[in-house]
Amino acid sequence: MNDKPETQPIRTNFQNLPFWNPTKIYDHEVNKNIHRMDLNECPYPPSPNVIKAIQNVAHTLNRYPDGTCPELTPLVAERLDVPEETITWGGGSTQLLTSIAEISVAPGQNLVTPQLVWKRFEGIYKIVDANVTSVPNKSNGAIDIEAMTDAIGNDTRLLICVTPNNPTGMMLTEQEIRHISENTPENVLLFMDEAYHEFAIHAGGPDALEILKDRKGPWAVTRTFSKAYALAGVRLGYAICSSVEIVNAIRMVASTFSLNGIAEAAAVAAWNEPEYTQFILDQNAKERSRVVNGLQDMGYNPMESVTNFVSCDIKHPATDIVKAMRARSVRISTVGGNEFVNHIRLSMGTPEDTDAFLDNLKKVLDTF
Repeated sequence: MNDKPETQPIRTNFQNLPFWNPTKIYDHEVNKNIHRMDLNECPYPPSPNVIKAIQNVAHTLNRYPDGTCPELTPLVAERLDVPEETITWGGGSTQLLTSIAEISVAPGQNLVTPQLVWKRFEGIYKIVDANVTSVPNKSNGAIDIEAMTDAIGNDTRLLICVTPNNPTGMMLTEQEIRHISENTPENVLLFMDEAYHEFAIHAGGPDALEILKDRKGPWAVTRTFSKAYALAGVRLGYAICSSVEIVNAIRMVASTFSLNGIAEAAAVAAWNEPEYTQFILDQNAKERSRVVNGLQDMGYNPMESVTNFVSCDIKHPATDIVKAMRARSVRISTVGGNEFVNHIRLSMGTPEDTDAFLDNLKKVLDTF
């Protein structure tokens, strides 16, 4: 028997973790015009109506907000044709991703996930201390749906799927969503992250929620106001769940006051102004086409993104390209994954951002 006391006060899965701040402004960027194309943000500000709505509730910030969003929830429920009690809210869909993993996977239990997926998911896996089965993506970066369901085992408690996926921008087909819905056992929570849902619909893609409504087993879908509604700084996301039990479990692991006091008012205004969302989606599609065409003109083959970002094999180590572009005040990112180390990822911006990206990329590649 070892009677030696534990000297490390934090759990093993949280020890010696690095920290990376994606929004950090580096010394060489201070007081410069930065083309911020690395965080999949909307390049346009909220509409004047949204800003006015925020101003109208500013005087209430001495009070805690109602995290159930009583004004917004009925609007969303009516449009999505779901019961109000099956919707819950979080500080961006990011908070909800963690909560969904926490309520379904105990330490050491299994979850199944695509290998190439948003980097934040890796942090979530550490938080819940899960036994992770990472299913390799197809050679083109797409999620391998059949391999995902084949990887489900007796101890699997959560299956994570994303459409459209970050960092590829690819969406699942209706047939693929139906396959994963029908072939995920009823004792496994099927979690579908749709942070880029509006972009998929704009591109003519399927609505995962409508398909999952027919599923017999448990499910949860997350969406956000960060992207198509230009409200990333407000931090508001929502989950639509198959049962009230899942909703209440998510609320249990979240903070009682997890939303900020302006979030609901801003979101209500944005939700009620579909014309502005349409403007954002239309402009995004235009700039995405310009980026894709520009990369193709240079001889590259971008991934088939429907989102507000594009990933592309640039035939050189992506970290080197990213560093060189940032030195030119154009912030882009990598894709990650051993098979995709030469892939860069860039968010869609304004026309000026697109010009800066394409012009500077040509100059950077001339030096390699």
